Amino acid sequence: MKGITKPGVVAVIAIAIIALGIAVVVGCGRKEEAGKAKEPEQGKTELTLFTWTREDEMAVNQQLLKEFEAQNPGIAVQIINVPGSGEAMAKLHTMTAGGQPPDVASIHGAFYYSFADAGALTDLEPLAKGDKDFKLEDFNPRIVDMCRWKGKLFSLPRYTSIYAMFYNKDMFDAAGVKYPQGEWTWDDYLKTVKALTQAGAGGQPGQYGCYIDFWGARLYPWLWQNGADLMDAKRERMTLDTPEAIEALQYIVDLRLKHKVTPQPTPGDKTEGIDLFATGKVATYISGPWDVGDLKKRATFRWDVWHLPKKKVRATMLGTENYAVMAGTKHPTEAWALYRFLLSPHAQQVMAEKMEKMPSRTSVLKGTYEQAKVAYNRKVFVDALDYAQPPPNIPEWDKVQGRLQELLDLVYIGNKTVPDGAREATAVVNRTLGEMRGKGK
Repeated sequence: MKGITKPGVVAVIAIAIIALGIAVVVGCGRKEEAGKAKEPEQGKTELTLFTWTREDEMAVNQQLLKEFEAQNPGIAVQIINVPGSGEAMAKLHTMTAGGQPPDVASIHGAFYYSFADAGALTDLEPLAKGDKDFKLEDFNPRIVDMCRWKGKLFSLPRYTSIYAMFYNKDMFDAAGVKYPQGEWTWDDYLKTVKALTQAGAGGQPGQYGCYIDFWGARLYPWLWQNGADLMDAKRERMTLDTPEAIEALQYIVDLRLKHKVTPQPTPGDKTEGIDLFATGKVATYISGPWDVGDLKKRATFRWDVWHLPKKKVRATMLGTENYAVMAGTKHPTEAWALYRFLLSPHAQQVMAEKMEKMPSRTSVLKGTYEQAKVAYNRKVFVDALDYAQPPPNIPEWDKVQGRLQELLDLVYIGNKTVPDGAREATAVVNRTLGEMRGKGK
């Protein structure tokens, strides 16, 4: 999910609560100024769907909503779209706090718990179980479990996603390097990206073997692969100060500072990695299904995907883009009808075909999605679900991730050692969480 979707204490993208952005309000071809109420169509129930997509995805959403409106002539749907997850989640918080929530909303998986904890979402379980056609069991049980908060099911993912290794086959062939295969290891990965890193003219880098994102959810698989985690099992304290976590972070930092196989990222630029990969500047890049459509349009070379390398165990992240019915909806019956349609097998098939979205329904994932003839190894995404892990999300993530990232950035540029930076970051976050939760740590 450009963002796992692109899909908690594991934010794929940092939220900027103060940056509300400008919402684009669209209802099946209708455009209006953000925040300006519009008169409902005569005799129709007006619903609002909140999303945070790019224009191409919003266009597909509009096509689907035309289908929904044709099937439900008494309902009209208006889209409020705020491109960019940080700005979107800030806007959604503001709308909810102001007593004007949308009826149905797409929520970035990393920030879902803050809405659930605030009582802003409707418990979906009674609605799902009372609807014989919905089939909650069609969703992977682990996905359903990660959408629960305090025993209640407040969301389900319209899409899911995992991280995998994208690689430039032309670069591998030119360097005489074998494509990744089997359960390759961190040692295999290091040898590979070293062989793919080449100097250019005048001593400038010609190409790098990899691009490494050193933020949020992009760090989780490395931690898990080494038996570490960002948070403890109860999500009470951060655990970046464990020996296993420090070892994992040191491995990543060494890729840049010691082995020089990855460029220094531009702070705050979350698309730099895919841009460099798509333009042939780096040979490998960790990403997910949400970037496939972009690569199909931009890449002029042969590319494919494989599983991430492992250390002690195989691990990747199970990401989601959560869809929820807001607790403040004035039209709960109609909102559920829209929700059911958006998460239907048909809608997921359309989004997979047109937007490369990875379905969250098993029937679609193991059916048309996995069986479709595509030019890359899509089965890697499907198989990786067997060992993917959910992120350790917490309601306070948007309040602590900024400071955590500042400290991690100092580590990645070499201004702090990995042990010192990891311990300081852990202490700062745990102290902040303790204060916010009233423990006075």
